[in-house]
Amino acid sequence: MTKNPSSSLALLLLLLLLVPRADATIGMCVPTAAAHLVAPAVLVNLLKAHSISMVRLLAPVPNILTALKGTGIRAMVGVANEQIVPLSLGGQDAALRWLKMHVLAFLDPKQLRYLGVGNEVLHVAEALVIPHVVPAMNNLHRALQQLGLDGAVKISSPLASSILGVSMPPSSGAFSPLSLPLVRPMLKFLQDTGSPLMVNTYPFQTFIQNPLHQALNFFLFHQNAPPVKDDGRSYTNILDAIVDALVAAMEREGFSGIPVSVTGTGWPMQGNNKAATPANAAAFVHGVVQRALEGTGTPMRPKQGLEVFLSNMFNHQNNSGNETNHEVHLGVFNLDGTPAVNVTFGRAH
Repeated sequence: MTKNPSSSLALLLLLLLLVPRADATIGMCVPTAAAHLVAPAVLVNLLKAHSISMVRLLAPVPNILTALKGTGIRAMVGVANEQIVPLSLGGQDAALRWLKMHVLAFLDPKQLRYLGVGNEVLHVAEALVIPHVVPAMNNLHRALQQLGLDGAVKISSPLASSILGVSMPPSSGAFSPLSLPLVRPMLKFLQDTGSPLMVNTYPFQTFIQNPLHQALNFFLFHQNAPPVKDDGRSYTNILDAIVDALVAAMEREGFSGIPVSVTGTGWPMQGNNKAATPANAAAFVHGVVQRALEGTGTPMRPKQGLEVFLSNMFNHQNNSGNETNHEVHLGVFNLDGTPAVNVTFGRAH
């Protein structure tokens, strides 16, 4: 009997939610378009029903933050790219006002885990914004210090994994020259504040471009994938390879010990490429979930579990009609809370 890939995905996610983990964490990303369309009660009930303990919002959504309050679910709240310059130029006072007005007015401070300043700013923001990213992070950090929250709330800026100029083999990882004017001062901030390097990585995009000429199985965590050997280490999947390439790149710049948080990853269930299928999406999530179940690290950091946010919690409409935009096909749920791919997650609480 052929297995339904949706059922396999459901079983894996159910196991993830029920089995104790080490310091690995799985969260869910809520895309901006969906955050303004989904009923807050639907979102929160889904998180609670499936014991998902972390959610990422790309920008503050008051109704959702209010609905999260008191649930114990922790949040990563994003600063929209267009808010970076005002928070940089406005100093600590502007950062404090933003925090109080847009986040703490709605969410219990104990539930705030991260502030993500911008999203992939090197690739989507105007060039004039880039020099303001780290100053905005510093202002927000000082505001958190004033509130006594700097120990519990960490600040970073999710970057695309394409900041890597060299990614294979992982031990040769190096940041691209164009990224260094932002990355170097950011790494100093992250080291000083005990914050993680945040990265969004979508291996599907790497696969369809396929500059590495790796087999699809390597991208989908299949056990029969030929491993990549590197400096005495063995890599069986692309996610570990990317994370360790980032570790090597940081060490190349003189920074060691900074954690890596994968703030967005997934695999599309449909699109105009034959690799975008429900079965492949299930296989990719299988691999991510299995890592969390085992609490394993990467070959370079075997004892440090990996924090990963799955993209996306919800499917949303692609208004452009462009089927090459695979981001709209990453979701686990539809906007009304029904499974996007006929997935049953198991017994609700």
